[in-house]
Amino acid sequence: MMMPLLLGSLAVLLVAVAMGLWWGLATRVQQRAAASHADTRLSRPDPLRAAEEARNQRPPSQRWAELLRRAGLKDSARTLLLIALPGIAVTIGAGLRLGSAWFGAFVLLLYLLGVALWLYRRIDKIQQRLVAQMPDFLENMVRMAGIGNSLSMAFQSATQNVDPPLRPILDNALTYTRAGMDLDRALQHAAQAYRLRPLEMLAVILGTSIRIGGRSDQILQRMSDFMRDLEEVQRELQATTSETRMSAWVLALLPVGAALSMALMSPDFFQPMFHDPLGKKILLIAVLLELCGGFLLYRLAKSL
Repeated sequence: MMMPLLLGSLAVLLVAVAMGLWWGLATRVQQRAAASHADTRLSRPDPLRAAEEARNQRPPSQRWAELLRRAGLKDSARTLLLIALPGIAVTIGAGLRLGSAWFGAFVLLLYLLGVALWLYRRIDKIQQRLVAQMPDFLENMVRMAGIGNSLSMAFQSATQNVDPPLRPILDNALTYTRAGMDLDRALQHAAQAYRLRPLEMLAVILGTSIRIGGRSDQILQRMSDFMRDLEEVQRELQATTSETRMSAWVLALLPVGAALSMALMSPDFFQPMFHDPLGKKILLIAVLLELCGGFLLYRLAKSL
């Protein structure tokens, strides 16, 4: 009696082992297939990523055109002349006035820094206007979606009630969608040059809602409320720190303005600074100290 039971138990055990091995083999095959599918999807080129890499490798002329577009200026020869001609005139005039090419180069460097600061301020103001327009646009989208429109239709309808500078970005996104691009990718592609986090967040929300679903109107409403609260806090912070930031600007520009005024009004006084070896060292030390102080004041103003 014991022998048949042992043989039967051994047979059952062998069958269980065989089923376990078969099940493990099938599981490993499925895992390998899933991993292969994931590797294929990950290795598939992303059009948006490819476009971003292409923009990172774009020539300087295209970067300059993108910078002008962010500053609200036209990419034309007239704009380039209006920016370059005053710098050339000031450089030549300062060099001839003091009789030194080094002073002309120094004035040219200051002019380039001034142009860069001017463009930065224009870009910053345009970005602030873009951020200020976002809450109203999001609330319009929420209202359109609340009456039964799809998210794409709500986006298109809300775009009609938006003014520049946000309107051209949204119109470009709609143009890309008519060419066959998904709405989230179209918005990312149209707004990438402006580097605004709210537009990137909106693109992520749109992509998630279109592909997965969910109550995107609630997310957009919360995003709108958060942006309004953040804008109010930023205005209060700017009003509180305006005196400190103005003091930083005055302290940074006062030495440069005083030196330029003295050099242009009394050229003979500055002649030793460019011809005497000790004067050149003193001038170099002064420039380095000014750059260091300007950087520290800039960090102080940005931290407020």
